[in-house]
Amino acid sequence: MKNHNDEKFALEEAAVNIFVDLYNFNRKDHLEVSERRECPDYILQNIEGDFIGLEVTHLFYDSEEAKLRLGRSTKEMHGLENSINFIETLNELLKQKEKKIDKYNAPFPTALLIRNASPVFGMSCFLSNKSTIYKPKKYTHVWFVSKDGNYNDWVMKDLLTV
Repeated sequence: MKNHNDEKFALEEAAVNIFVDLYNFNRKDHLEVSERRECPDYILQNIEGDFIGLEVTHLFYDSEEAKLRLGRSTKEMHGLENSINFIETLNELLKQKEKKIDKYNAPFPTALLIRNASPVFGMSCFLSNKSTIYKPKKYTHVWFVSKDGNYNDWVMKDLLTV
């Protein structure tokens, strides 16, 4: 069994790889990972040499879904889930991460990356509830990556601009 930090780093690395691929595909300003660290999790660099901090997190419906998705539960399925509760979970995560940014003391702007881990709720769910999503003011961007519907492709939106 992997230890918690190895698993956390692997999840974060997968999320950053998805983000960088989507970002570079859709924008002219090419980003590359410059450094892996703790606060924020990654330092990215654009083609002009500017640095951007990136805090990475994953969104699960609740702790039971996280255990199921990470292979730590003996249950075969999760109970009923609804989008309103999931948006509330997202909002709590956003508020928690906003409090954490004050500890960074980074000399560069910092963005938040959230990878949606839910197999039930995709990007459409979040976009249809966009008016109820909390908008943290301390991050330059809140990048949200998620799959949607029957498509297996990742999509990305900045929650601060939706």
